[in-house]
Amino acid sequence: MKIPTALKAFVFALCYGFAFLFLQYFFSKTGFLIKPDTHNLVSWDAGYYKIISESGYDERSESMGFFILFPLIWKMSMAGVWGVVYLNIVLFAAGFALLCSALEEKDNSLWLLWLTLPSVFFAFVPYSEATFFFFGSMIVYALRKRKNGLLWIALFLISLVRATGVFLIPAFLAAELLSNPARLWWRSVLVSLYRHALPMLLALGLFIVWQYHQTGIWFAYFKKQAQHWGHTFSWPGLPFSNIENAESRYHWLSALALLIDVVALSFIIWQGLRWLKGRDTRDKDLLVSAGYLTMVLISVLLLNPKYGGTNTMIMGAHRYTFATPFLFVFVQFWYRQQLTWKQILLFMLLANGFFLLFGTYDLQNKFTHVGAINNLLLLAFLLYARFPKRYWLVMGIVSINFFMQMHYFQQFISLLYPD
Repeated sequence: MKIPTALKAFVFALCYGFAFLFLQYFFSKTGFLIKPDTHNLVSWDAGYYKIISESGYDERSESMGFFILFPLIWKMSMAGVWGVVYLNIVLFAAGFALLCSALEEKDNSLWLLWLTLPSVFFAFVPYSEATFFFFGSMIVYALRKRKNGLLWIALFLISLVRATGVFLIPAFLAAELLSNPARLWWRSVLVSLYRHALPMLLALGLFIVWQYHQTGIWFAYFKKQAQHWGHTFSWPGLPFSNIENAESRYHWLSALALLIDVVALSFIIWQGLRWLKGRDTRDKDLLVSAGYLTMVLISVLLLNPKYGGTNTMIMGAHRYTFATPFLFVFVQFWYRQQLTWKQILLFMLLANGFFLLFGTYDLQNKFTHVGAINNLLLLAFLLYARFPKRYWLVMGIVSINFFMQMHYFQQFISLLYPD
């Protein structure tokens, strides 16, 4: 009996999520790790989600800076802290199953590589990442299977999960344009507006009215993000930096995320040039994914705070990039390209040039924290894509990823800034 890919992927991701929590608990018994509990799991944004799920929005609280769907699911489930963690694992596994089914990806080594990405731990805590991943995967599935009704529903719901959902509006516009002849650009714009932008704008409008009803403040989310978190427009300041001693903890991961986002932007530009020459592409899910990653880049560079300094703080870059299904779609595409040796060498040179923006010219400090580990991971992945039978390459990446994933989970419950 042949087991469907979706079912195998669901069980694989579900077992991984619960095994991850079990190992956290097991090693806490040996004294090596801190034991996760109902108090330390409600750290950082999780505390605000819990407040919203229990009492709604309060104009005196920073809870206004968060979207509604995840705390609403938490409230409707009547689950405690551990209950919503388990629910998140199930939602994430369901999204992973949809994604693998849509991409027709059956390679278990790639599954493990995706699941062990350090930022994926956000799907195993009381955050909105698992919900966003589920509806994002539903979008990819609906695009691949041409299910417009399901796509409409998924776009509406994902826009109630997180502000990054609105990144899909320009992403879908770009995808609609680039997947159709240039002479029909006006038709592509109209189709994207009513088929893609409309459900997202309706959801955003509903959220704005919801917050106004509870707080009496119009556009409460955006005002709180600007006032409390400093998310206002400014030009990028170099070198990129971070807060809460992040440069020695996860600056490398944010740099890697933004590198992938830059590759996505380059891909969109390349497809745009081909489109102008009359060579459109039909891979709409790939274009949407690249468009989403491009919008992450633009948002981080232009809307992230500087907190009184001159350096742009790039927190959020790795979470908004790695803990999404759109990253998997984009990476799978490049994995299947099998780059030549010259292309690999050129990419590595350009990547190290990009890492200079994060201060890697300081060889004794930043290069160790940003450049060294990223060079190792990137080269191993590119070589594995070229020689897929060399499983030791992907297992090396998985080992590093898993160690960092466990480590970042521990930092999260230790109240060290995780983002």
